[in-house]
Amino acid sequence: MYERILVPLDGSELAEGALPYAEGIAKRMRSEVVLITVCASCDGLERPLRVYVDKKAEELSSSGVRAHSLLVQGDAASEILNSAEKNCIGLIVISTHGLSGVGRWALGSIANKVLQESQIPTLLIKPSESETASADRELRSILVSLDGSHFAEAIIPYVEVLAQGMDSEVALLRVVEPVKLPRLDSYGHWVDLDKYEKDISAEAEREAKHYLSERERALQRKGVKVTSASLPGNPPDTILQYAEDSSVSLIALSTHGFSGITRWAYGSVASRVIESSSKPVLLVRPSLPPCNT
Repeated sequence: MYERILVPLDGSELAEGALPYAEGIAKRMRSEVVLITVCASCDGLERPLRVYVDKKAEELSSSGVRAHSLLVQGDAASEILNSAEKNCIGLIVISTHGLSGVGRWALGSIANKVLQESQIPTLLIKPSESETASADRELRSILVSLDGSHFAEAIIPYVEVLAQGMDSEVALLRVVEPVKLPRLDSYGHWVDLDKYEKDISAEAEREAKHYLSERERALQRKGVKVTSASLPGNPPDTILQYAEDSSVSLIALSTHGFSGITRWAYGSVASRVIESSSKPVLLVRPSLPPCNT
């Protein structure tokens, strides 16, 4: 599934923050890494760009990772996606920030476009200069956020394979939003619904725990180390706080989904997590074809 990893580079150190993660995954899973640099117009830039991307590929090769480089001309996002398809890429690892000193394309906006259109799992990295050298490339723990829908579960096969290859521990999390019922009846009279809210919330919590226990057992049967937790609260805030408190290496989730009971839009949750998380985020689209694991 992750036989080939594509890493877009723009010549900046921040963009290179994706490299330690790609290298770590490649070493453990025996993947090949493809480095790509895109220039809108390569006039006068082709030679320095070629030297740069070739050097980065050589550095990976010297560390024991199979790697080669690509230099293409055109629209950055389109060429990244086209190259991913042509090279049978199984994972895109891309920094969400960067600005080339030579190619001059803003990697943050490119990452956004790639994420919107890619049918390939994408690992988003948000590095800073101080964090780049100390990246947790081993991905020791993976937080998987689920909402009970089949759409959200699209992430599970990809996490399963990654966890098996990286020997990661998986933590399944489901957030149950507190139920708030209307307090006025059709006549405008106040109605005390505390008991009903508590009953509905308790049922949602029971359903969430049962759901998670089934998914936990399924992963355990595949040899994955896994735990699970259901928590009340606002989904994105709870996911982000849990990730920080648990010191996970990576957050994994689908980009769309809709829960059966708690009824929160998973696309908006993914957006909030991407924007606010200091952790790498692995995303898949639920329209992905079935995976062979």
